[in-house]
Amino acid sequence: MIIGINDHDKYLYHYTSTETAINFILKDHTLRFSPYTGTNDPKESKNWVFDVGTNENRDLGIYNSAELSEWLSKELKQNTRLICFSRDTPHLTGNHLADIFSRGFCKPRMWAQYANRHTGVCLVFNKQALHEKITSQIGTTRDVMSGAVKYIDRGIVKDLWKDQEYLINVDELEHRGKTQYAIDHLQTHYKKLFFEKMTDWKDEIEWRWVVLCDSDEPLYLSFGGALSGIVFGEDTNKEDKFKIVKLTKGQIFYQSLKWKNCSPWYDFGRQDY
Repeated sequence: MIIGINDHDKYLYHYTSTETAINFILKDHTLRFSPYTGTNDPKESKNWVFDVGTNENRDLGIYNSAELSEWLSKELKQNTRLICFSRDTPHLTGNHLADIFSRGFCKPRMWAQYANRHTGVCLVFNKQALHEKITSQIGTTRDVMSGAVKYIDRGIVKDLWKDQEYLINVDELEHRGKTQYAIDHLQTHYKKLFFEKMTDWKDEIEWRWVVLCDSDEPLYLSFGGALSGIVFGEDTNKEDKFKIVKLTKGQIFYQSLKWKNCSPWYDFGRQDY
């Protein structure tokens, strides 16, 4: 069961269209990690702009800041992959009526944006099982970062003593060389670079895995038994429901949502698929 639970950290939710679910995810039993630069957030899809600075009074005029900025942005982002999920809002009571607006699969804006205007599905994954799959299949050969996204609005005017995620320290660059500098910069600032978004996104309550790859080859995860259930949208058609149940062999939990006036609710009627 994915409803009537108390543990808000047990499940993760991935909205998608029925076409993608049927033809790729459920057919192949895999999840695809998307290019970081392919998201719908300009902070992630556009090149980052780095300033240059020094603590050793170096002549900054001898450095081409535009070239250095383009280099570091590309180094950090070009082969980075990620996969994103929504979460339940703490704290769940186990009461359907009280919890409905806190559930990660009951977000109408996400149904509209990511699940093809409520005609798609929301895939429900066991968080711990999914983490173990990612660790065993991907984490042994690549650097993997995971965590909740923090929502904060940061202006373009920075405190250069505190906010150095978009600053290239040429002293350290000269001492360590480009390869090691990029690694060190990432390890120091990865949370602000990869796990922060503007507050406008906050209702997604996102959890993500970020993977640093050494090529632009597609990256897939075989999720196996980590899939716990599927939630159908208000307008998911019956034919697609039949296809999805057939692909998953009826071995997981299925639930349809129905809107009653201003609220989503569970369709507890006869599920004839």
